Amino acid sequence: MSKEKLESEHFNTINESPIKLAVGQREESASKHESTSILIGGAAGAGIMSLENVLTDAFKRSGYFVFSTKEYMSRVRGGSNTTLLRISNVPICAPCWQVDIFIALDKEALDHVQERLGPTTIVLADESIKDETLTITAMPMLEAVKEVGNLRYANAYVAGVLFAMFSLDNQNLSKSIKTLLKKQHPEENETAMQEGFSYATSLRSVEMPKHLSALVHDPENMHLLNGSSASGFGFLLGGCNMITSYPMSPSTGVLNFMASMSNEFEIVVEQSEDEIASINMVLGGWYSGARAMTSTSGGGFALMTETISLSGVSETPAVVYLAQRPGPATGLPTRTEQGDLNLAIHSGHGYFGRIVLAPGDLQECIDYAYLAVELADRYQMPVIYLSDQYLADSIAMISDVDFSAYEQRRYIQRTEASYNRYSLKDGAISPRGVPSFGEGLIVSSSHEHEERGQSTENYHIRDQMQQKRQEKINLSIEEAFKPQVMGQGDIAVIGWGSTKAVIEEVLKVLNDAQLFQVHFNWVHPLNPEHLKVLKEAKTLIVIENNAVGDFADILKSHDVNIDHRILQSNGFPFFTDLLEEKLSKILKEIR
Repeated sequence: MSKEKLESEHFNTINESPIKLAVGQREESASKHESTSILIGGAAGAGIMSLENVLTDAFKRSGYFVFSTKEYMSRVRGGSNTTLLRISNVPICAPCWQVDIFIALDKEALDHVQERLGPTTIVLADESIKDETLTITAMPMLEAVKEVGNLRYANAYVAGVLFAMFSLDNQNLSKSIKTLLKKQHPEENETAMQEGFSYATSLRSVEMPKHLSALVHDPENMHLLNGSSASGFGFLLGGCNMITSYPMSPSTGVLNFMASMSNEFEIVVEQSEDEIASINMVLGGWYSGARAMTSTSGGGFALMTETISLSGVSETPAVVYLAQRPGPATGLPTRTEQGDLNLAIHSGHGYFGRIVLAPGDLQECIDYAYLAVELADRYQMPVIYLSDQYLADSIAMISDVDFSAYEQRRYIQRTEASYNRYSLKDGAISPRGVPSFGEGLIVSSSHEHEERGQSTENYHIRDQMQQKRQEKINLSIEEAFKPQVMGQGDIAVIGWGSTKAVIEEVLKVLNDAQLFQVHFNWVHPLNPEHLKVLKEAKTLIVIENNAVGDFADILKSHDVNIDHRILQSNGFPFFTDLLEEKLSKILKEIR
């Protein structure tokens, strides 16, 4: 992969930025943690996503660490959506429930977030919006943007208000507007922003939010990235050169990203007619020598399970990006949940191996997407990469990366005329050839087969092939990554996937020497040797974003006794302040 290509014109855009995450590095800061949370609510189609992009970029330019995440309804227009931004003087990568500032773009948004407003929350809304239960700082927003020319400029007005409230130089905001809204009337947006900035500068009746420390990082060395793009970069680093997918929220972000990079890299991009076609094309791609993947969500993955079995018996690699959302069925299609773990592990009929990875932050999105492609090729088995709506859509900050650290290995071999695709003499992993690369005949079948690949019902050969596939599973167990252990103590707080950052922040806030964090990102198959740290702890608390504790049950099947489960399946991710309350309650019970 060319470093220059990844450091091209896409480098500074939110959805297409290289790679190494500051939040992933988790460097300890000598500064006292200071952060301010801003919630913005409005109808779908009102441009909240554009406002999120502008504000995260502008706060980053101003030298602050930024994290943002969104909640949106399953409709094109209407409803009530919110975007949460947290700005801080230290790396930050988790959401909170109660907020310091709320800006309502319409009355429905005000009603929608009432529970998240505390007694000290600053609430701003247009002067036409009234509420008897809240103290609202009225803005002449709609009147001002009408004079500019259109209500669509309200977002720029709000951005100006916020920068004035934080006493920040609006030149950085102007640069962000000109860069990110260059196709959306940047001059009018600039005018609306100046109107909002002037209004907020004149405010005297509102106690402004606490000021964060001055410049805390070099804006030129930090970049913005969301989980979908981080995953996409990882797949590119792994040599993925083919993606076939049927669009399905929240997985479509990776498909869109890979398509956006197809002019710069040799990538085959196919929007298939359905999920069954997409996964079958993935196997066809690997069979012919490509490194192929598909992106989908729970309902789409359910349709792929027969072909996952085909991958298992034919020992054809496959990579599936599975972005989780709440089920059953259509469920909550634009919300988040860690509900597909068992689906990923047990999908397909018959017994065969697969690897399931679940990154926990944006750095891991990159690393494990790269690893997914590498492992699929190495072990000739399906690799399922579990993300979710929260991780895919959240935006955080990264620093530059050394792309040379991501080595692409190739496992395809030139074949001789005597080539046997499923040779037993080479151990569990037979040399893999592809058509026309050598003289060998490449036979692949959905049936049980003998060494050459021809179908068989001989029970002796069946036993041999079952043992061969079992040995591949054993090898993958030996290579499984250890869970990350952060801290020392006798109370283990366990999570997997996207709960990593929120657990980490809560443990830092609690500052309890008895607590330590254990984070799993290689979730199947587990190596029993890696579970000793849990068996040695006095108390085990598992935190999962699902209804019953799927991973806790898996640990239990490995004779790991789980004492407490903190579960959530309402479509939201965990929030730092609410999780702190739940964890504190359990700690009181066990002491």
